[in-house]
Amino acid sequence: MKIGLYTHDLYRDGQVGTGTSKYVFYLLRELEQLGVDIVRLEKGANPEDVDVVHDPHCPWSAPFFPRCPLVSTLHDVTPFTQPKYYGQWVRWLFAQKVRWFARRSRRMIVDSRITADLLGTVVRIGIPIDVIPLGVEDRFRPIDVPPPSAPFLLHVGIHRRIKEPMTTLRAFEAVADLVPHELHFVGGSVGYGEELRAYAASRPALRDRVKVYWPGEAGIPSLYNQASLVVHPCPEEGFGFVPVEAIACGAHVLARAPAVREALGPHGCYFVDERELPERIIECLERGPPGTREDRLRHARRYTFRAMAEATLRSYEAAVE
Repeated sequence: MKIGLYTHDLYRDGQVGTGTSKYVFYLLRELEQLGVDIVRLEKGANPEDVDVVHDPHCPWSAPFFPRCPLVSTLHDVTPFTQPKYYGQWVRWLFAQKVRWFARRSRRMIVDSRITADLLGTVVRIGIPIDVIPLGVEDRFRPIDVPPPSAPFLLHVGIHRRIKEPMTTLRAFEAVADLVPHELHFVGGSVGYGEELRAYAASRPALRDRVKVYWPGEAGIPSLYNQASLVVHPCPEEGFGFVPVEAIACGAHVLARAPAVREALGPHGCYFVDERELPERIIECLERGPPGTREDRLRHARRYTFRAMAEATLRSYEAAVE
């Protein structure tokens, strides 16, 4: 089978990245190892000589009138369900394009059942929807690391406002006098790092206890292994790489998004309203993670990129049929 796959979302600096870049990187790798002939496409390319065209970041890559059967992956519908994080133009364009490609695609792939259900409520979709969870990289696992110089809470991802780093920071400020922990924000140069630093610097109680830095991709597993609690207040995810990768390291996770609840099941802790977060942080630190560390590790090992690619290949075959 010959597949045209849009790969322009891949990072160009040698990193795997996160989000769509990570999805495309491992989908490409695993499909090629399965013997699938992959034609790498740039945004808007419209080949005629492939069996299937796959847009892994619907609705932003495929042409409006694809010449070959189209499979589209829609990771989330947050412009519909979380409008405060998006401008009016982006929301309108997203809505129009999703509806358009829901009519032009043979099949739609989503990362979770909750996203499939949400998609059905916001778009009248008449094509099959395949729920295919994403995977966990092998580097996210328990490793021997020295104990941190001070216990810390960990928030990974500060590049977009929907990741809600300020929610974590304000919740930590509310409980800072009750815990000995620091708060570590991990993210690259793009995003809200300076805003977080400025806020912490303006609060004497936070000034020396809030750290914002980027350890490189290779440094993140060590942090998951050291953290007392990984806080993930993003209100909606398609899958949630951060929480699943954290429990793959045995970490204690407190998350908000329904799709993360679906992915972690009884192996995570959860909250709904950001006003609950300070209290839930204290409860999680006092009670510890649910179940055993081995339970969390066993659960996380269910999510593999090979299984993701095999299921995606079945979607391609069904689209051709």
